[in-house]
Amino acid sequence: MKAIKNKRKIRLKIFAVAVWSIVFLFLAYDIIITHVLAFSLCHTASYPEPLIGEPVDYPESIYWEDNIYPGFNESDRAWMIRNYLDGVHLKAMALNGPDGTIHWYTAGEEDWRLSRKIKAERAGGNYFQMQKDEAFAIAERGVKYTKQTMPEVNYTVTFNEVPLSNFERKYLWSDEIRIFDNTNAQTIGFNRRLMRRWYRIFPDLVWGNRLYHPEPMCGDSNLEQFEWNIFNTIPAKYYPPKHQISTSTVLYQREVVQ
Repeated sequence: MKAIKNKRKIRLKIFAVAVWSIVFLFLAYDIIITHVLAFSLCHTASYPEPLIGEPVDYPESIYWEDNIYPGFNESDRAWMIRNYLDGVHLKAMALNGPDGTIHWYTAGEEDWRLSRKIKAERAGGNYFQMQKDEAFAIAERGVKYTKQTMPEVNYTVTFNEVPLSNFERKYLWSDEIRIFDNTNAQTIGFNRRLMRRWYRIFPDLVWGNRLYHPEPMCGDSNLEQFEWNIFNTIPAKYYPPKHQISTSTVLYQREVVQ
C-alpha cells in the first residue's frame, strides 16, 4: 500500500512538473526562439563590430538619407536644422523627404545670432522659441533637388533596414547606419545592430508603443546618434535626434497598430 502511495506521489510530481513546463514554454517560447536566432545571426560575418573612424571636426556638408522612417517630413527637417546645422561646423545639409525629394539647406553663424545672443547674455526672450523661429527661417529658403541633381556633399549618412526572413522578423529587427566620406570614397563609420522585440511575458510597460527593446542583441544600440562618434562637434541638441517620434515607435505604429 505504501509503495502504491509513493508511486502516486511520484506521478503527481511528474505531472506537476510537466504542466509547469508546458505553461512556461507557452509563455516564454519567444524568449528561447529570440536568443537562438540572435546567437546564430550575431556570430556571423553579417554582423561585424561597429566601425568608427577618425573624428571630423568640420564636415561642412552632410547628406542624411533615412530609408527606414522613411525620409524626413517638414517638421523633422526643421528639427534636424535645429539639431545639427550650426553654421560653423556644418554649413550645408541635405535631407531626403518621404517622397524622395532632396531638401537642401544652408546656414551661417548669423542665422542663429538672436538665439545665441539670448543664451549668451541671458537676455529677455525665449531662447527655444527664437531658435525654432530661426530654424524655420532657414527651412523657408531651402531648395529642392533630386538625388541626381543635388549639390555635392562631403559626407553621406544612410539609414537602412537589414532584411530578415519572415520568421526572424517575428522576433527581431535589424538596421544599419553607414557614414561615407565622399571626398575619398571611403566608409568611415558603420554600425549594424540586431534588436529583439518585446517578450510576451515582459512587454513594453514603460511606453507601450515601441517595436523593439532598446538594448541590442549585437551592434551599437544608438543608431540614431551613432554618427556623433565621427561628427562629435555637432552633437544633437534635442532628443530624439533625427525625428521627433522615435523610429521604434513609428515601426510599432506601422506594424502592430495598423
